[in-house]
Amino acid sequence: MSTAIANVHDSQRFAGFARRSSAVGFVVWVLMLWTVTTDSHETEVIHRIVFFAMLVIVPLALSLIPTVDEQGRAGLYRAVVTMQPMAAVLTIAAFFFEKGLVSASLSSAWLIVSSVVALFGLTRLVARGVLPVQEASIDAGLLYLPVAGVWLVIYRFGIQPFDYGETIILLTVVHFHFAGFAAPIIAGMAGRLLAGGASKPRRSFLAMVVSIVAAMPLIAAGITFSPWLGLIGTLLLSAGLVTLALLTVRKVLPAITSLSARLLLLLAALSSCTAMVLACLYAYSIVAKILILRIPTMAVTHGLLNAFGFTACSLLAWSMITRVVARPR
Repeated sequence: MSTAIANVHDSQRFAGFARRSSAVGFVVWVLMLWTVTTDSHETEVIHRIVFFAMLVIVPLALSLIPTVDEQGRAGLYRAVVTMQPMAAVLTIAAFFFEKGLVSASLSSAWLIVSSVVALFGLTRLVARGVLPVQEASIDAGLLYLPVAGVWLVIYRFGIQPFDYGETIILLTVVHFHFAGFAAPIIAGMAGRLLAGGASKPRRSFLAMVVSIVAAMPLIAAGITFSPWLGLIGTLLLSAGLVTLALLTVRKVLPAITSLSARLLLLLAALSSCTAMVLACLYAYSIVAKILILRIPTMAVTHGLLNAFGFTACSLLAWSMITRVVARPR
């Protein structure tokens, strides 16, 4: 019992560290808005979204999922939270070097920390199983993060496998930070709240989680094999996120007393729905070979709505709502 109590306090302490890391990361990110990492304005915007993910989104999301056990998972959580700030700094430094071995080596720090994040998620999943669904959703987000890390190293190395352009590789990094990592965690947080109240997660919640988690491989396959797969994946992700938005408005908001958190979640729901309309239009344009939205336009509309409107507002709201309480697994 004393060991369990000690782990509870330890998890609370490191969750607090992750929140402070996110706050400091935001200050660093704002200061970096005056720096230049590339000659292309459109690419610079995407770089800044990636920096925001590493400095702010990842630690803020990690602060919401502290775990307690007696078999090493709490140790993995401590390791991830401790490693994240330095890995982010090293990886951002890579963007100030020419693409190549040095830049790729620096960015590999993020691949290492994201791999430990995935190991943390895997140990949670193996120890607990796929139920409850809300925890499995969080685990899926943790498991997707190394995909972003791999493509980030590839991007900084300057190679283009499968004849992908640099922009597509960079956008893959963005997608797996936000839609791959953060979205399932946000869905899991909604499920945690509902599981602890009168409104229990139902089949619609399971369908939502499956849609969000299954969409990412389809979107990736669409880039490599067929635009139709990408369209199906985008529609699936859109269905999942719109369902999450409706669930948030109908079930989550009435259960929250904080006005600030409610306003943030409402803004997140509206931003998510708008961003996914744009994503569907873009995916359709690729299939139909009709120019509706260009990639630079998507970056400054869909990308910013998803990063700041949906993800940042959602995580900030859940950070306000949730007391850092260790949950036995």
